[in-house]
Amino acid sequence: MSILGRYLVGFYLRAFVLCLAGAVGLLLVVDFFQRIGDFATYDADASLVAAYFAMRIPKMLADVYPAAALFAALLSIGSLVRTSEVQAMHACGISVFQIARPLVVTSVCISVIALLWNETVVPPMAARARTVKNIGIKGLRERGLLDASSLWFQVPEGFLNIEYFDAAREILHGVTLHAIDPNFQLRRVVEVPQATWQRDHWKLSQGTVRIFGDAGAFDFRPLVPADLTLSGTPAEFSKRTPRADEFNARELAERIRVLKSKGLDPAEYQVDLQFKLAMPLSGVITVLLGVPLALRGSRRGGMAQYLGTGLTACFAYWLTQALTVSAGHADALPPLVAAWAANVLFVLIGGLLALRT
Repeated sequence: MSILGRYLVGFYLRAFVLCLAGAVGLLLVVDFFQRIGDFATYDADASLVAAYFAMRIPKMLADVYPAAALFAALLSIGSLVRTSEVQAMHACGISVFQIARPLVVTSVCISVIALLWNETVVPPMAARARTVKNIGIKGLRERGLLDASSLWFQVPEGFLNIEYFDAAREILHGVTLHAIDPNFQLRRVVEVPQATWQRDHWKLSQGTVRIFGDAGAFDFRPLVPADLTLSGTPAEFSKRTPRADEFNARELAERIRVLKSKGLDPAEYQVDLQFKLAMPLSGVITVLLGVPLALRGSRRGGMAQYLGTGLTACFAYWLTQALTVSAGHADALPPLVAAWAANVLFVLIGGLLALRT
């Protein structure tokens, strides 16, 4: 790397570290004041609260990385504009692309690190943070409901739905089995109001069985023990369904494969998988956008000018990203388009600004 390249990269990295630390600190403060009132109602131990916020930091770093990259580009190049160093570079025949190139190469390297960070550090720490919040701080296991809202399982007979699981008493409430035949036709609906764990098996309360025959035939009778066998243990039912940020890309791909094999729609996870790959690259996109914005700034412009420009650009990028990802989750856009649309759009905007600069 040339002397000029090292000079530009040094400016950029110093600004990037400061912006990243400042953004994470701001997020921590906001998150703390949003949650501390809720945590106080549970009389949580201070060490658990501190552990929870510490485990949130890896996810925050991944979330604010694109904004930090944008602000670093604006502030580092902007400072060179204000001191007329960019004008001196132009006078020596150095183009906009030669100024931007070392910063883009550096941001690509940081994006690779961000991708590895998202794959190896963020998922386990996000899962642990949620466990600390729900069990350690809120004590949801002791209070009863642990991931209790509408649990669905694939069983040999068909699909099993549980309205909620009382973890403290080890009781399943609202158990419904939808039994299907090889042609995926509904044949039986077994409904049990309650199932209680008895050492090594589930004891079923009185239930009902609805049998569907051909040509609309219908039968209704009381439950007998042979109609429903629950093989899961309380520990298995207690497992919370992880969110997308608690999976790495390989685990998300496996979850998509499993959902497809069950005939279920994996569109939401497909969007999350593509977004997990697109998000680290957003740091490169924001640098491509930030450099021409900084070069177009005035020598008289102060810090407020670049902060305002950065906030506007970040808001526009995140708004576009949120809209497209939400549209993908709602099946309104293909997963690939939903996850990558914001990146493609802002690459085009950055390229256009660079050409005009």
